Amino acid sequence: MKLSHIGYLAAVFILAGCASVKRLPPPDDYSLLGEIPGIPCARFWGDDAPTNNVERSATLRQQIMADPAYEKHAPIYFLALSGGGQKGAFGAGLLAGWTASGSRPEFRMVTGISTGSLIAPFAFLGPEYDEAIHEMYSRFSTKDVLKTRFLSGLFGGDSVADNSPLREIIKRYLTPKEIERIAAEHRRGRRLFVGTTNLDVQRPVIWDIGHIAASGNPKAYDLILDILLASAAIPGAFPPMYFNAESNGRLFDELHVDGGVTTQVFISPIDFNMEAALKNAGLDGPVSVYMIRNTGIAPETEQIPPKTVPILTKSLSTLLRAQGLGDMYRIYLDAERNGLEYHAAYIPSDFRAEPDELFDIAYMTELYDLAFGQAKNGFPWKTKPPEFKHTSPRGPQ
Repeated sequence: MKLSHIGYLAAVFILAGCASVKRLPPPDDYSLLGEIPGIPCARFWGDDAPTNNVERSATLRQQIMADPAYEKHAPIYFLALSGGGQKGAFGAGLLAGWTASGSRPEFRMVTGISTGSLIAPFAFLGPEYDEAIHEMYSRFSTKDVLKTRFLSGLFGGDSVADNSPLREIIKRYLTPKEIERIAAEHRRGRRLFVGTTNLDVQRPVIWDIGHIAASGNPKAYDLILDILLASAAIPGAFPPMYFNAESNGRLFDELHVDGGVTTQVFISPIDFNMEAALKNAGLDGPVSVYMIRNTGIAPETEQIPPKTVPILTKSLSTLLRAQGLGDMYRIYLDAERNGLEYHAAYIPSDFRAEPDELFDIAYMTELYDLAFGQAKNGFPWKTKPPEFKHTSPRGPQ
């Protein structure tokens, strides 16, 4: 993203006014995550193990054992998709190229954050949805994804843009038919998770999309759309999503924004024993974790002008980069601790194209083609955390 784009978002964070939405705030002590009315067990904290983990494991085991394709020692594959805005075109191209290579597996679990959450349902459903993902990252520019409302957003609103056009784009590809298919795969013991940030309590939340799809609740489809929009809701730029919840007989609402605020990519909650969970579920095969980071990771050295916006802009981009690297290292360490094979992909440092807008079709197409070509010929997955070499100063921009 160009400095002007990040600077725009930085200005939003500083200037955005208080939301005018009338709230029903959660209890002051909100350590026990509230339930979504009509769909219990729809989510859990992303920074703590689920409180109903025993029940979840038992359900998972029953589903896996009932699957005619069940093999105890079969290989297990996990896919984690990070945030990155329009750079999600990288993940879209990689998945399609992986399919073209003939080596793409079926994933036992898929997780997504932000732009990764928009890809995740289709990656979960399989290669026949590669073209849907491709279209999402090649047909729609900024004007197709959002409507600006700058003044109202700064003076009393909750964002400077309306992302209802993005909702319509998602609905075009993720129809009730796809939700039914997600539910069917969930009943086979496969899992699809999407992360958001509960800003009221500053904690990550992981939503069990398959469980919601299979709940039979007539509001499940709209809830899933809301979750995807919340996961991709850049604070201040896109409107947050408000979710009704209840705890101890008390109804309230929660304000959720981009999952990348708290976690840019994830496999499981912190301190979750994945190895034990898999064995309890009746799965004893080798496990491979594939993580697609939809951005670069190498530091870019440049001389920053001594002015407010460039300093703020570079600080924000540095913060996001450091957080993303921390998430990558955590997944690597969790994989080592649980005996899982680690594979990471990210945009190569020699990709120098720059977008001209928040959603630039030419930029996304170039990035998609790059990833597709690499994956078609056997993607060079990284099996260890990155090592960095110093880059030459690029000078002020």
